[in-house]
Amino acid sequence: MQNNFLFIFSFLTLYACEPPLQSINLQEMSQEEIMLEDFSENDLLSWNIVDDTVMGGRSRGSFKINNNVGEFKGYLSLANNGGFSSVRAYYPYDLIGISSITLRIKGDGRKYNFRVRTNKNSWVSYSHSFSTESNTWQEITLNIQDFFPTYRGYNVQNVQRLSELLIREIGIMISDKNEGNFALMIDWIMVN
Repeated sequence: MQNNFLFIFSFLTLYACEPPLQSINLQEMSQEEIMLEDFSENDLLSWNIVDDTVMGGRSRGSFKINNNVGEFKGYLSLANNGGFSSVRAYYPYDLIGISSITLRIKGDGRKYNFRVRTNKNSWVSYSHSFSTESNTWQEITLNIQDFFPTYRGYNVQNVQRLSELLIREIGIMISDKNEGNFALMIDWIMVN
C-alpha cells in the first residue's frame, strides 16, 4: 500500500512540476553533443527506482553513484506477474531536436531498454532496447527514429513520433523475462 502511494505521489509530482525555465535545442545550437549525465558531483539529475512492486511484483532494483559511475543493480523476479525494474530521472530542461542518445555502459550480457517520457501523453514511454556484453565497457548509440511508443510493455499506435516531442524524463529498464540478478554500470549519457 505504501509503495503504491509513493509511486502515485512521485508520478503526480513529476507531471505537476512547473515547466522548465530553459530549452535545449540541438538544431539551434552549434554544439553537436550535450552531456546529459556524467554522474559527477555537479549533476542535476535525481535518479529513482521503480520496480514491478507497484503492481504486486517482487523484483528489487537499486541505484547508486560510485566513483562517478551510476550502478543499476538488483534481482528480476517473475513472481506475481512481475518482471521489471527501472531507474528514472526527470530532466530539468526541455530536450528538442536530438537525433540520437549515446550511453557508455558496462553490462552483464542481458538486454535493457532506454526509455524516455515527453511533454505529451505522459502515460506513453518511448523505448529502445540494447544488448550488453558481459563485463565489457561499450558505447551504444540509439537513434531517436528507432524509439517506439509503449504503455505497460505493449506497443502503442497513433501517437506522435519521439523526434517531434520534448523529452522530460530518461530512464533504463530491465524486463527481459529472465529471472535473476542484473547489473548495469553507466559511465555517461549524451545526446547528439
